[in-house]
Amino acid sequence: MKIPLNQHQTEELRKFFAQVDQDNNGKIDKKELKQLLETIWGENTDLDINEAVESTFKKCDLNNDGFITFDELTSLPE
Repeated sequence: MKIPLNQHQTEELRKFFAQVDQDNNGKIDKKELKQLLETIWGENTDLDINEAVESTFKKCDLNNDGFITFDELTSLPE
């Protein structure tokens, strides 16, 4: 089931996705996600960034190819 997004939300999510997708290949890999989390959380955190990356990929990488696509991101269960 796709997450219901209106047009504005979809556009904003696409912009965010494009910023995380640093090599512009239409996919987010673990390195890109890790860099994002390091930027958000900083280095001085009690949170385990590697664990967060793995957890996110288990939930979002629906076809288990090692990447998160925009379609996978918007196809997550509610």
